[in-house]
Amino acid sequence: MGKTRNFEKKLEGKLKKEKREQEKKRKEDEKREEELTKFWAIGAKDESKKNEKEVKRQEKIQNKQKNKELFLKEMENS
Repeated sequence: MGKTRNFEKKLEGKLKKEKREQEKKRKEDEKREEELTKFWAIGAKDESKKNEKEVKRQEKIQNKQKNKELFLKEMENS
């Protein structure tokens, strides 16, 4: 009877330990997945930068046109 009781306690302890280890591993995996999603989200395509570049390019083209027109007017007046 003594051996059976001790065996039951040992078995119960082993099961609890395995359960704790599995829970710990699951939490580590979840944390790793979150870090990976954050890492890959950083490199994701962001349309705002593309739009800003396009606006800047359009402004640059307009400024070139204005400067060209001013230069031509000055050349005509001179």
